[in-house]
Amino acid sequence: MNINTQEQFELILGSSIENQEFIRLTLGKYRSVQFKSSIKLSFTYSYKTKEIVKNYLIAEGINLIKTLTGSEFMSIRLFSLTQDVQLEYGKDKKPKLKFIKPTFTNPVDTVPQEHDRNKKRYIQSENNLYLTALGITNSQGNIVKTMEDKFRQINKFVEIINSLIESSGLAAKSHISVVDMGSGKGYLTFAIYDFLNNILDKEASVIGIESRIHLVDFCNSVAQSVEFKNLHFKQGNISNYSAEKSDITIALHACDTATDDAIYKGIQSDSSLIILAPCCHKQVRKQIHPNMVLKDLLKSGILLERQSEIVTDGLRALLLELSGYKTKVFEFIAAEHTSKNIMIVGIKSNQSINKEQILGQIQEIKKLYGIKFHYLETLLFPDLFLSPDLATIINTESVGDRAI
Repeated sequence: MNINTQEQFELILGSSIENQEFIRLTLGKYRSVQFKSSIKLSFTYSYKTKEIVKNYLIAEGINLIKTLTGSEFMSIRLFSLTQDVQLEYGKDKKPKLKFIKPTFTNPVDTVPQEHDRNKKRYIQSENNLYLTALGITNSQGNIVKTMEDKFRQINKFVEIINSLIESSGLAAKSHISVVDMGSGKGYLTFAIYDFLNNILDKEASVIGIESRIHLVDFCNSVAQSVEFKNLHFKQGNISNYSAEKSDITIALHACDTATDDAIYKGIQSDSSLIILAPCCHKQVRKQIHPNMVLKDLLKSGILLERQSEIVTDGLRALLLELSGYKTKVFEFIAAEHTSKNIMIVGIKSNQSINKEQILGQIQEIKKLYGIKFHYLETLLFPDLFLSPDLATIINTESVGDRAI
């Protein structure tokens, strides 16, 4: 290996740091790594689902670069204010230097760098007692490795809720009431309470509905220990919950028709926001008998499965519109973190709606797929659907387990 070439690059690197010309440095042909200059060199290791940042003193950082260059990384580029310098190792492992016109000519061009920006997190991990109690962080406030995706999901949910509060007009209210249907271990329930009360400075009350008594007891004990006085958890199934007036109704990953029960309870309670992440689309799937146009297209089981999810959630959105809500359907988080990543949002609207047109759309979709009924229809329009025969079908075949 030509030591002189590498030493020349290292001298240029050291000089750029000393003269405060250093911008960043990237290593390639392995994984992308970026550095930034301050009192220390900050190494950002970027992986598929996470980033790890390690800080080193200048001398330590340069020594680490020496170790990595030419062994694990075969391409390295220095960005400075005066020039870019590329160190490239060929197949023969001989290094070559290339001097390039500077990409950045002004420090302002690089502020804020992607690696310099702190990702905006609505829920912070440091000094957060409930996150530690829920097992998301350790006693030092560091995120537990196996809970990194969960922490990311929590912040994404809160980010979405913040935006929806603005668009729904709830931001003007001093008190906001929330019901979380199927709250589970309460990850999001605690985060919403924290966000509304301690970040938005609202007088918010939050109720979590959960069927498993040990989770209800656990969450209530955590809420009491961190002094979240207006956060309470109650045992019960969504279908049996006595809907009270609430501003926001949430149901994340409620199984099959439990999502429809949550929609119905949200409509009953006149919620300004209904936020859903559906799961386990069984009820409509069992009914689908596509007509001849679609029969060959959906002969593969996986395609029929995916289509049943689309039909189920599409009809839910239309039924929400029929009930006076503007709807949004979108991916709320990358599929690599969870496959159940579709979110349906209903925002209460005072605009007039063409009910006849929406009902016609629903009927056409049901006819196309051979569907007799969507469970949410039976809740919204019981007089039209709950004949003795249909009630028997609902109770014995289609609804399934609605406990969360």
